[in-house]
Amino acid sequence: MNQNRKDNDLQRAIDEITQKGGQQGGAPKPAQGPAPSQPASMMPPAPAPANTMKLPNMPAPSPAPAPTMAMPSMPSMGGSFGRPMSYGADISKVKEAALKELFPIMDRVEVEPEKRFLLYQEMLNTMRDKAVIAPAYEAARQIRDDKVRADSLLYLINSIDEMSL
Repeated sequence: MNQNRKDNDLQRAIDEITQKGGQQGGAPKPAQGPAPSQPASMMPPAPAPANTMKLPNMPAPSPAPAPTMAMPSMPSMGGSFGRPMSYGADISKVKEAALKELFPIMDRVEVEPEKRFLLYQEMLNTMRDKAVIAPAYEAARQIRDDKVRADSLLYLINSIDEMSL
């Protein structure tokens, strides 16, 4: 089931619940047609409504004051998971730490080759680590679009040249 279908079904359910709250025991409103962004021919037929459950009429919750929360501490990269590492307001250090932590587990990330290469490219730009070049090359080789693959390989060649200087 695609995401738009899920969103439409969810919206219909919300609409039915909110409308029933104002009309005790009223008949359910017929489902609306597909969202305007989708042609009717693309939408599968809506299933016949099953026995509908009547929800009790609940008062609307009053807005509670938002709790104040401190920034969570980040684990350090020294191999001791769980020890707090202070970053302050420097998000570039957080990004670098996240990329360093992601690098050893990139084989578990399920993305298209183009996206995988872009992640390796970001690692190369941020970390400037030669260990990223070989997996980035493998990711670039798997890109199907010749132009995108060529651009990726050229980027790697330039990165290698810059690191060799």
